[in-house]
Amino acid sequence: MKKVYGLMVNSGDADEMLWDHGVWETEEAANEYIENEMSSISGVWVGEIQVNDGIPEAAEYVEEEMVECALCGVEYNPEDVNTDDYDEAVCINCEPGYKENMNIA
Repeated sequence: MKKVYGLMVNSGDADEMLWDHGVWETEEAANEYIENEMSSISGVWVGEIQVNDGIPEAAEYVEEEMVECALCGVEYNPEDVNTDDYDEAVCINCEPGYKENMNIA
């Protein structure tokens, strides 16, 4: 579980979060937002929210090496190029025409 801070308001029946204003990692940052952006509005305060943090660490982007199609010369992600069934790398866009020309069923 992770703690974040959001803006709260009492709607009459219960305290509700103002979801459209977002959340902050620190209470100080949320208070600063209230002071700077909502100074003319009363009845808003910072509340602590417990959320389930699905990704505990920052997701890392793994850059894949691009593969060039032998027919059109465009570079694609490896998933978009068939290198297993043919002698040369053929992209998904060129594959139907390649099959027809090579009489591959």
